[in-house]
Amino acid sequence: MTFRFHNLFFLPVILFAVSCGSTNQFNAAQLNAPISVDGNLSDWNTNQTLFDDRDHANYYSAYDDEFLYLFIDIRSAYKDATVRRSGFTVYLSDDEDSRKDVGISFPPGTFNLLREYPGAFSSFTRESDWLNKPENRELMERLNEELFDRVMIVQRSNGGEPSYGFVDKSQLEVDGMEVAINTDSRTIGVELKIPRDGSSIYGFSGNRVWLGFAVEPPSFRIQGSSDYSATSSGQRDRYGNRQRNRTNPNANMARNLGQMERWHIIRFDD
Repeated sequence: MTFRFHNLFFLPVILFAVSCGSTNQFNAAQLNAPISVDGNLSDWNTNQTLFDDRDHANYYSAYDDEFLYLFIDIRSAYKDATVRRSGFTVYLSDDEDSRKDVGISFPPGTFNLLREYPGAFSSFTRESDWLNKPENRELMERLNEELFDRVMIVQRSNGGEPSYGFVDKSQLEVDGMEVAINTDSRTIGVELKIPRDGSSIYGFSGNRVWLGFAVEPPSFRIQGSSDYSATSSGQRDRYGNRQRNRTNPNANMARNLGQMERWHIIRFDD
């Protein structure tokens, strides 16, 4: 699937707005047979493991004595495009206060892969015409081709600003964790297998765990831009033109790019 990045910010407003509603608590489904981590739902009992059914994605979970399994089945082309651009991050923690200390993003998103080019990334988030340059469009297309080669690690210390690092998927397997994506289907399916004994990068080991899903676009700081929306007051200026309120495009951009954050508490019965 190919995306044209020069049309990036003119796609229809995506979708599923920021979600911070009440936390869903549920009991994970206990497995009767092993699951192969291959980005495919074929060996999942979807009736028993579905815990969140959304218009744009379905969320599944299961566990055995050693591992937690997660599957995120992207169902819409809009959300698929959003995840490919800004990544999809999974957070896990025993503690609510530290629930966003460590996140795994897979795919990491082309916007985030650009972080490996600090100068280009800074310009990308500050210059409204950055994508109009052919060399920048070529760079973004190349990063799109590398989208499933690496995993992004998001880390925060004491609730501070996040730091980002990129590792090969095989580096996660050293600690028994596996991630996979099926790239043959129309939209992405993300599958994870995570040790429950505290040995993974998440470090959780309890029977009550905070589970978060997030799409986190970069912070844009476009200079000299303006955005207007019509008021409902019907007021007009001295020339008879309807007055329009100035809004902050930088504040709206992340939301328009599909920013979301959703939390659950997952419980294990063993």
